[in-house]
Amino acid sequence: GLSKMNVRHSIDRAIREYPDRTALVFGDRRLSFSELSDRVNRLANGLMRLGISKGDRVGMLLRNCCEFIEIDFALSKTGIVRVPLNARLTGSDHEYMLNDSGANTLIFGEEFTETVQEIKPRVRTVETFVRVSQGLSMENVLNAIDYEGLIEKNPSEEPGGEVEEQDLHTLFYTSGTTGKPKGVMLTQKSWANVTINLILDYGPFTEEDVLLNTQPLSHGAGFFVLPCFVNGGTNVLLPDLKPSAVFETIEREKVTVLKLVPTMLYQLMESPEKDRYDLSSLHSIIYGGSPIAVPRLIEAVQFFGKKLVQLYGQAEAPMCISTFSRRDHIIEGSEEVVERLKSAGKPCINVEVRIVDDHGKDVQPGEVGEVIVRGYHIMKGYWNRPEETAQTLKDGWVYTGDLGYFDSHDYIFLVDRKKDMIISGAFNIYPKEIEEVIVTHPRVKEVAVVGVPDEKWGEAVKAVVVPKPGVEVTEQEIIDYCRERIASFKKPKTVDVVPELPRNPYGKVLKAALREKYWKGFDRRIH
Repeated sequence: GLSKMNVRHSIDRAIREYPDRTALVFGDRRLSFSELSDRVNRLANGLMRLGISKGDRVGMLLRNCCEFIEIDFALSKTGIVRVPLNARLTGSDHEYMLNDSGANTLIFGEEFTETVQEIKPRVRTVETFVRVSQGLSMENVLNAIDYEGLIEKNPSEEPGGEVEEQDLHTLFYTSGTTGKPKGVMLTQKSWANVTINLILDYGPFTEEDVLLNTQPLSHGAGFFVLPCFVNGGTNVLLPDLKPSAVFETIEREKVTVLKLVPTMLYQLMESPEKDRYDLSSLHSIIYGGSPIAVPRLIEAVQFFGKKLVQLYGQAEAPMCISTFSRRDHIIEGSEEVVERLKSAGKPCINVEVRIVDDHGKDVQPGEVGEVIVRGYHIMKGYWNRPEETAQTLKDGWVYTGDLGYFDSHDYIFLVDRKKDMIISGAFNIYPKEIEEVIVTHPRVKEVAVVGVPDEKWGEAVKAVVVPKPGVEVTEQEIIDYCRERIASFKKPKTVDVVPELPRNPYGKVLKAALREKYWKGFDRRIH
């Protein structure tokens, strides 16, 4: 029955179906499906023998490696809840997430020994530390349990216990640009459905597929392991992300699917070595996670051909809100068609998307509203945060906080984050639109546009600009540049030139921090 809609079922089926195929490649390590299964079962039994049981939370602090996927599968099969920690965050972030989730175990890569040592006294609930050796032979100062030892000492029989579809599978901490990160609760059912959705929208995946994942598995990229795995394909992970290593791996492993963020796509495009390798095995390059500039997208299509696919999702509706497909990446043709390169594509196959006004009523095509999403994959809510859950999850719909509109052909165009919108006079102004203009100025490296207090209009547009290295740019130049290119009421009234913009560890600009200094003593709610 449906109550068995869980990840364990999918993993076990693939292992029976493809025992001798290569499941995993990392550096010079290669694991077949049956070898991986053997290690996963031993690990699962080992964790249960340590007294870790279904529903307990386990922190995972590792860079991409085979062990990451082994742990993933062992937790999925036993109903122990994954709490992936992004290696790019700081010790205090990890400490907050471990305490907030009430994790009783932390599995960490040897290279994080110092971080773990530093936070250990303040991590209240963690009793068990397991260390994955990465061949660095660092001293085991924490008296942590050795990961390989755990695998060697335990039996490879199937771990006991039942996993139901409503059981918690993962707590994903959002990259909060506002306040503390929130733990997004994803059930076994949500994870299984993300897998199905990715196969529908980015597949088909077959046993001939080889997927190279260049993003941290602790982040959204981790969702792509299963769609490939359940169909008998091979997952390839890289210890080194230099463009030459990526190209070399594509050629050597005959990679068919490449998963990356726009920044990595730019690095590949800019690499002088890009023409030296045979990349003909590739049929899909899946990108997403941050906005992409249209001129760069056109260059990428010119180089790689029609292999690019864009995804739009967020932690609360993971990976699957809309898809901009391979065939949509048209770089020549009517203005309307080329304009679509700015869109986030069409709603995913198994997902409902609406765009609504402040009263929850659908808006007309071309009219801006908030993007809301419903599907079997959405979150159950935020961990221990009923108020925030009630604000985001209403009647089974996730309110994304993203503003956008549908065009007449069902393409979604994202306009901005709702909380970043500026209301000046009676006009709604979207900072993203102004930023897209200013960033084309030849001396501007990056820019953030925010609303600042204005006695007459309520809010006024301010641009905060970072010039390119070694050049200067003035307020007047930027205002004049905008005057020629956007409606007068949208152009910045003031411009600040700064050496850098405040960002969170994921690279997102912290607009709340930028706004704060201008709003001291005023009553606009700082989000």
